[in-house]
Amino acid sequence: MKSKFKFFVLVFLLLALQNFGQNESNKWAVTLSSSLVVYATKDGAAMQGRYIAQFPRLSLARYMFKNLTFVGDFSSSYRDVQKYTALDGEVRYDFGTSENRITPYLTVGGGFVKSKHWLPTLNFGFGGTFWVSDHFGLHGQWMYKYNEERYHSQRSHTFLSAGVVYRFSLSGNTGARGGERKRLWDYKH
Repeated sequence: MKSKFKFFVLVFLLLALQNFGQNESNKWAVTLSSSLVVYATKDGAAMQGRYIAQFPRLSLARYMFKNLTFVGDFSSSYRDVQKYTALDGEVRYDFGTSENRITPYLTVGGGFVKSKHWLPTLNFGFGGTFWVSDHFGLHGQWMYKYNEERYHSQRSHTFLSAGVVYRFSLSGNTGARGGERKRLWDYKH
């Protein structure tokens, strides 16, 4: 029984190391996720509650060059009690794992949050994507949004998100590992 378990673990690890993530040929990814804003206990009363659920959170990411991806995000709350809308931009550093099935990263960026007024934030955090196929993945992220204390209508807070990623290419390239689609005139006669 132990040898069968070891065999399945080995096969899983080999599959997990295959190339699946964003790369030079598949530079674009769009993410649909749900998110949760979490304020500290001391800030909860001022913000009309500690938790704000959000759906949808939409992200568009573009792989720029080795280890760096640029991302733009939009999210909004769906409850009337607490209004929260966010526009964010971030740069992700992926430790050279952008073509792997599991892609962890660190992120830094900035954004604007609107609860009563639009206010700037400085964002930093970490996350990752687990690519379940050539084009689809599961994504999760933890981010801290720092807001200056002089702004009383918004407080610094934690921002959690989880969702589904779809990776694609705007060029003619297809395939998980960057294979190019052959044109009719590329075939040798």
